[in-house]
Amino acid sequence: MRLSLLSPLARRAAALSLLFGLSATAADSPPAEPATGPAEVSAAPSKADAAVALDGVEVTGVKSLKPPAVNVGNKSGLPLERVPQSVQVLSADDLDERGVRSIGDALRAVPSANVGNPRVARYQSFSLKIRGFLADQQRNGLRQRYFEDVDASAISNIERIEVLKGPGGVLYGQSAVGGLLNLVTKAPQAQFGASANASFGSFDQKTLGFDVTGPISSAQRLYVRLTGEIERSGTYTDFQDLDRENLALGLSWQPVEAVTAHLNAEWHQRDTANNPGLPVTGTLVGNGVAELRRGLFLGEPNFTTLKAFAPLVQAWVDIRLSDDWTLTPRAQYSGFDTGLQQVRVLAPVAGSPTTINRNGREGRENDGYSVFQLDLAGRFETFGFEHRLLTGVEQNLERSLFTQFNLTNIGSIDALNPVYTYDSVAPELAFAFHAKQAIDTLAFYAQDTLALTTQWDLTGAVRQTRILVTSLFNDTVDATAQAATTFQVGSTFRVDERWSVYAGYNTGFDLENNAGSRTPSGDVAEPEESDQVEAGVRYASDSLRASAAIFRTRRKNFVVPDPVDPNVFTQAGLVRVDGIEFEGAWQATRLVQLQGGYAYLGAKVVRGDGDDSGRRLGDTPLHTANLRVEARAPSAWLDPKFGTVSLSATGAYVGSRTLTNTSAVELPDYGTLDLGLSWALRGLSAELFVLNASDNHYFTATGNSNFVYAGEPRTVFARVGWRY
Repeated sequence: MRLSLLSPLARRAAALSLLFGLSATAADSPPAEPATGPAEVSAAPSKADAAVALDGVEVTGVKSLKPPAVNVGNKSGLPLERVPQSVQVLSADDLDERGVRSIGDALRAVPSANVGNPRVARYQSFSLKIRGFLADQQRNGLRQRYFEDVDASAISNIERIEVLKGPGGVLYGQSAVGGLLNLVTKAPQAQFGASANASFGSFDQKTLGFDVTGPISSAQRLYVRLTGEIERSGTYTDFQDLDRENLALGLSWQPVEAVTAHLNAEWHQRDTANNPGLPVTGTLVGNGVAELRRGLFLGEPNFTTLKAFAPLVQAWVDIRLSDDWTLTPRAQYSGFDTGLQQVRVLAPVAGSPTTINRNGREGRENDGYSVFQLDLAGRFETFGFEHRLLTGVEQNLERSLFTQFNLTNIGSIDALNPVYTYDSVAPELAFAFHAKQAIDTLAFYAQDTLALTTQWDLTGAVRQTRILVTSLFNDTVDATAQAATTFQVGSTFRVDERWSVYAGYNTGFDLENNAGSRTPSGDVAEPEESDQVEAGVRYASDSLRASAAIFRTRRKNFVVPDPVDPNVFTQAGLVRVDGIEFEGAWQATRLVQLQGGYAYLGAKVVRGDGDDSGRRLGDTPLHTANLRVEARAPSAWLDPKFGTVSLSATGAYVGSRTLTNTSAVELPDYGTLDLGLSWALRGLSAELFVLNASDNHYFTATGNSNFVYAGEPRTVFARVGWRY
């Protein structure tokens, strides 16, 4: 829910992890990336591997580990190696080869990321973090807002995930403090291609997917791509199934040489039970009797619906005004419609730690979010120095509607022997509130990258954002105007073709927790702010890719109790994370590849909500690490005419962390081990995955001190595929 009694747009909580995987097996036919300039769409070889058929035998080459030459965020105007900020790119091949089933799973590749709650949770997006703070999601450089909440497993249309670590408020506007996940969708191809896959496994998992692309008219350079996925699965939680569908249509049209138009349209739908999680008492804290099992359901099987669906339409046109200048208008509309029945798990009844208090609600939410942008990007020279300039204007129109009824006849439940209330009586509901909110923003931004030499760049950027928030809560109307200025400065120096160093300072802002709020004196609450100072080094060759960074990230200006009068609040909060991060990949031999990373996050609440000042930031481990090893069977072991075989093992470690900023309860450290086996021959493939192979018990935080989610137990699934 985006609207609540205390803060109209309160959002998101927590969890974590890491991982990154690559492999060099079967051939694929990937899409060309969405153009950010007027480039003709053309077919490309599938994975970065080179694969050809020779006398009926498929020969697979070694994939280069150099990072892709992508324009970060679809609009930065800078290739990855020139961005003065840490960026990590996860390709569609990476996701496939590791058996990734959600956005959170994908973030196991990022050492400083928190993978959040499992996909059986209510909204995984609320819990994803980077460097200790919340992460926002975008599609093709445009903020998703509500759309990201529907289906965390909707990755069938994703070509790559760009992880921008730290605030990105200049080019990308309002953003969560920790960083940005830019999900780049699959683009149409100029040549026909098709693929299909099916998977099945533990907990009655069943999934079907497809991907078809090709020309509608080669003469008009009009190309289409259609992807989709449908799942009908059970889960490891009692009474919870997971039914979901997503469908995407992509179009690319180049009517004249100087104009390229793009369309991305998607539909996501998810129907599942509203999982209440498990109480802290009986999982992290003993109840004196027995530990609660992971699949226990303490909601109400007859009052547990969570249905959500959302449309998304994005369109942008790259208009080449000259060899040096491009004008790009963009537009997006996304919706979010959900009906929910929810039972919340609360603290135990006093004196009875196995008896859990509960409350509940029924609600309806309907939101719409529109974005309009106009960017002008180009190159020019002054006094012999080259500038790369990007200027733009953006308007966002956000409309939110939520109506809630509270349960009045729900009672506590015995966690060891649950008896459900609504098996014998009907739920009784009482009207709670009706809330509407409109948030209109207008922003102007500019970024200039000055090439001092062919190797040394200076980048500076600034954004001015004006915000008007109008809220209706029952019969009370409130309107506030707010403003935010964000900026970025940084520099990159390319030592040679392989080595580069960078340093930068960047800022961001977040409106969600403060939108429409006022201090007791009547002053309008300003947006939360964030900033990051970072320095790093990058290395890239065909066989080795590595990066290292040292950083300080801060979240500030959030609401805390006034130091003089604790009965009122002031905007003085400050949380800080001092960290280091390493990640990379190494092709040790032609048959063996290693990949992994490590992050240290020294997180502290400098000024917080009274009791949490001076404590470690909740749900932020001090140490996280991961390592993936992949080996292909040499031809001496297997006749090449029978295809290629690869095996992989991925280990991850997550250190202990406190449940919340103020909680004394600790989430223990844990490790997981994922195993994979794949076979490929020509266009056929078969894969077997064993996730959490050692079946370790662990839990993820929710931002609430009363309940947690159980991490996924050992899961086995097989996937078969066909590609033309």
